[in-house]
Order: sequence, then C-alpha cells, then structure tokens
Amino acid sequence: MRQLPLRLRAAACAVALLAPLCTALPAAAVEPRVALPGSRPAWAATTQATGTAPAATQTVTVRVVLNLRDAAGAELVARQVSDPRNAAYGRYLTPAAFNARFAPTAVSVRTVTDYLRASGITVGAVAAGNRWISASGSATAMNKAFGTVLKNYLVAGRVLRAPSSAATLPSTVAALVAGVSGLSQAPTSRTPAHLSVPVDRPAGAGRAPATGTVAGTGTGTAKGTAPTATTTAATLAPAALRPAPTTCSEYWGQRTQTLPSAFGTTRFNTYLCGYTPARLRTAYDMAGPVARGQTGKGVTVAIVGAYASPTMLADANRWAARYGEPAFRSGQYLETVSRPFSQQTECGGEATWNGEQTLDVEAVHAMAPGATIRYVGARNCNEGMDEALNWVIQNRAATIVSNSYGYTGEQPGAAEVALQHALFVQAAAEGIGLYFSSGDAGDNVANGLSPQPDFPASDPLVTAVGGTSLLLDQRDRTVAERGWETSAAFVDWSGSSARYTSGLPGGFLFGAGGGTSSVFTQPAYQASVVPDTLSQARGTTRMRVVPDIAAVADPFTGMYVGQTVGGTFTVSTIGGTSLAAPLVAGIQAVASQCRTAPIGFANPLLYSLTRAAFGDVAPAAAVHFASPAAGYVGTFETGDTQRTARGHDAITGLGTPRGSALIAAEAQARPRS
Repeated sequence: MRQLPLRLRAAACAVALLAPLCTALPAAAVEPRVALPGSRPAWAATTQATGTAPAATQTVTVRVVLNLRDAAGAELVARQVSDPRNAAYGRYLTPAAFNARFAPTAVSVRTVTDYLRASGITVGAVAAGNRWISASGSATAMNKAFGTVLKNYLVAGRVLRAPSSAATLPSTVAALVAGVSGLSQAPTSRTPAHLSVPVDRPAGAGRAPATGTVAGTGTGTAKGTAPTATTTAATLAPAALRPAPTTCSEYWGQRTQTLPSAFGTTRFNTYLCGYTPARLRTAYDMAGPVARGQTGKGVTVAIVGAYASPTMLADANRWAARYGEPAFRSGQYLETVSRPFSQQTECGGEATWNGEQTLDVEAVHAMAPGATIRYVGARNCNEGMDEALNWVIQNRAATIVSNSYGYTGEQPGAAEVALQHALFVQAAAEGIGLYFSSGDAGDNVANGLSPQPDFPASDPLVTAVGGTSLLLDQRDRTVAERGWETSAAFVDWSGSSARYTSGLPGGFLFGAGGGTSSVFTQPAYQASVVPDTLSQARGTTRMRVVPDIAAVADPFTGMYVGQTVGGTFTVSTIGGTSLAAPLVAGIQAVASQCRTAPIGFANPLLYSLTRAAFGDVAPAAAVHFASPAAGYVGTFETGDTQRTARGHDAITGLGTPRGSALIAAEAQARPRS
C-alpha cells in the first residue's frame, strides 16, 4: 500500500491527537447480563419474604455448575450407546474420552473463577471433570456477583434463603454456567427411602402415625416377633376386650388375629415377618440362575450413600451365615468413603444412613451373591452425594449403581437438577446403569404437594424402581402381589367396645413413589408403552412417567436385614423402595455376567423386551391384614391417589422382573460386531 510522505503523516498524527479535545469518545459498552433459568425457586416467587435478609457478612457457600460442551451431542451419544436398535449400542466411552469431547474446558473454569474472584468471592475446589466450582463469600458479594438480593422466606415453618429475583451473570460468563446451587436453600435434603412397620399405638390414640414419622427410622420388626407386642400389652385396654397378641407370620396365612368387624370379617392374617434371601430369589425366579453359577461374578455394583457403617462387612457376613448365604470373599466388598462427615442433623444422622447402607449391601448380595460390591460413602447427604456419584462416574468404578435416596418431589432446584442430569448423561455414555428408588410417599400428595414423582428417579436417564407388596405361601409361591400403596385403620380398645379411629380403610401410611414429571418430557423409550392417561396427565405434552420397574418394597412384606446397633447385632425387617432398588440392581448384575458388554443405562433395553420378561402387577381384589397386637387393620394398594393397571402403571412401571426370562432376553441384546 502506498504511504503518505513523512511530513504529511506527522500532520495527520497531530490532528488525531487533538481530536479528543474536540469530540467526545463513545462510552465503553457494558456487557449485558443474562438471567439463569430457575435460579429463583417457585416458592420464593409465591411466598412473602420475612422482612429480613441474610446478614451482609453471612458466609454463603455455592456451587457454580458448568455446562457440558455440546450438551446435545453428549445426550445423543448417551442415547445411542444405550439403545439396542442403534449401531452404536454398547460402544461406550471411557471417562477420559467423554471428558475430552464434552467436559467443560479449563478455559471455561478460568473464565468463571476469574469473574467470581473479581466479585470478592473465594473459589474452592473444582469437581473432577470440571463439573462444578465450589465457592463461598459474603451475602453482599453474592448479591454483587449474581445481580440479585438474597432474602429470607418462611416456607413450611422453616426460614429459607433465596434470591428475590432471578440471578444474573454477564453474558460471556452465563454462557458457560448451567446454574448456581446454594444461592437458595432447598426445602428438603436427600433422604434414604427405607421403612419399617408402624408399632401398635396405646389405647385411646386417635390417629395412625404420620407418614413422615415412619420413613427413614432405620428400625424394624425383629424376626418372629411383633413390634412392641410384649412390651405394650400390659398398658393396653382391658384384656377381656383386646385379644392376646400373636406374632407376625413367616408365610401368608400362618397366623391370624381378631379385630373389630371390617370388610365383612373379624379374622385377619397377620403381616409377614420378613423374607430371607433364598425366598426372594425364588419369588423372582433367580434361584435357578444362581444355582447354575450366574451369581454376578465379575460385575461390580456400586452403592452410593451418606456416611459409612463401621460394622458393615462383619454385619453382612454374620447376616449371610444366619441365612445360609455365602460370605463375602476377600476383595468382594470394597469401600470408598469421604471424610470428615458433616451436616448430620440436616441429613438425619449416621444411624439412619448406616441402616440404609446395610440394607442396600445385603439386598444386592441376596440377588447377586458373586458380585463385587463397592460402597461409596459421601461426607453428607447434599453436595457430598454429588461428589460420591461423580467419583464413581469419573473413575468408572462400577457398571451398575444402586441409589436408595431422593428428594421429596421434583424440587431440589434447577441448578441441582442440571448438575445431576449432566452426571447421568456421562454415566449412560460410559455404560453405567443408575438405579434409583422411586420414593416411599406415593405421588407426594401425602406430603402436601401436587401429584408428582421424586427426583432423581424422574430423570429420563436413570432407571426408577417402584415397589410392591408381595405375599408368599409356605412353599414360596406367590399368593398375591399388589402395587405398594398401604393404608391402616387403628383400633381404640379403651372404651366399652372397640372401634376404629378412622373410616376404613384408614389413613395412607406409605407407598411406591411415582407419577408424571413436570420437568422432563417423555423419553423415546416410553413412547407407545406408557398410556397417554399417564404421560399426558399434566397437559397435551407427553412427559416422563415414573417408575420403570418394581420389586418388593412394602415393609409389611420386607426383607430380613442384619445390623449392629448399639453394639448388639440384631435382625429386623426393612422395606421401602430402598429395598426394591438394590434387589433390581442385583438381578441386573446377574444378567450382566454373561454379556459381552455391560447393560449400561437399561431403560431402552427394558422397554423393548416382551411382556414375558416381567410380571404384570394388575388390579385385583383388596387384601387386608392385622397387626399381631391387634392395633390396626391394614390394606394393600389403597390410600394414595395412584392405582395399578394392566401394562405400565405409576406404581410398578413395566412390572416385576421374571429372572430367567429377563436374563435371557437381556443376553440377546448384544453390540453389533
């Protein structure tokens, strides 16, 4: 290009230097801020603030969740490798390969951390795979960084913090962020989904225990005895009016009890004491495969929970010896536990979670006595659980993961849903099957919510396990199986004549979680299988329906579990979908043993199988039972707003596993050579 002569160039420079003195320069552009969807929870939008706000200096801890690169591409891979009809079926990615293609980059991490630090926030650890950034700072710093004002709200008797308006970030930063967990406090924490039967109430009591007082207690009915039958008999009403206590039944119809007239009779079978591992294998047609050596050998099942029982392995071996089961071989039981433990009050304490861990380990071992079990204990039930599951996924430490916990409904917050869903995407892409308990409060109407399933069970990339009430006779034949929704009417023996304290069949106690999601649309595998009456229960858009499959869960028909409590080894009966999920995980471990590739995310395969692989839990006549101490009459499959139906329903999903048929069908689905 031709240049100006030197003297002319000098004159031009002088003019340019003088120009600012005459003409104002345009102001620097201010980067627009973008709102983070779902950052203000619905309850904050509809609840009056208390008039107070977190102190300016109050420390707030958050996790900034980063977007996957090409999230749509990652979802596509997860679907393709999980679909037996796709050419990519079974061609799973390693953690390194997934992260190389889809994980947030180091540049993204640096961009977000630089912004946080500039806002006065202290940056902590970055999760493996660059999934989230932990950070903390004063409420003032959080308000500045996220363009909102944190306030306190009174929600169901609790004061909870939340942004008073949607959180925002500069557009360049917002493009990298899926959400911010911790700005608002969730109404509930993750809780274990295990239960025991309610005790008989003293004379004069007017109501059954609320569902919340039954769930998660970690106690159970000792083998062969009714709860509190001997200790409370002396305090109950006149012996002439109340029949002598009996015991629970080892099989349906073994023992009966007399109650005030109900449902056309006064004589009822007592509920079941519990099932042994061998009886449950028989019930699900697993005895044959296990006897032939299909025990899950070579397959690793991870169990994720909070904290860790110090007597877990010893308890499991002692329990196994009692019921003639094989003890764990050297190296067959592994533990990876994060410490120090925290948030014990919020999470229900170690005792509750120790009982959960014990149930899960023994249930998997019952179905898959040859499988390796790795317990992954989180430091708490909140962010610690995400860290624990992320560890399993980033290290591909198992190909099957049993998760017996969840939130109450679909209300953990948008950021937490985004965080966990991204983990589920990677798990599916790696060929890791995640099995989640569907919950123990039915469709959550009993919890004061609109009908809805629990999260994470409602995520379309996990297998949600519902529950049944299973009645076996003396020869372990199924007498009846009902969708698990159980109610009870309690008896007042204190007057001149006994009476039920509520109308029959009584109040809802507990039941399998399920229903139609308000968050996730219908996945392709549920199309044409789930009836529109369920998928369109919320409107014209078809949505994800929970659960996918089921197994025994009712604590009135639960499993014997051995655990050391207070220094004493005890056997109790525990149920809940916390029992159902590890039972199904164990069955899937057996099915995986002879496959050329792991089953991975199982739903596309399960929904493609013929009905012969499942036992359909269809509507049938009501079944009633008595408590051994004559405290209440119970009814199976009643009390909640959900019901079983032929085919797929919102209590049992596709139905219960028919072991041999399911294993054979899953073995035929192989990756293409």
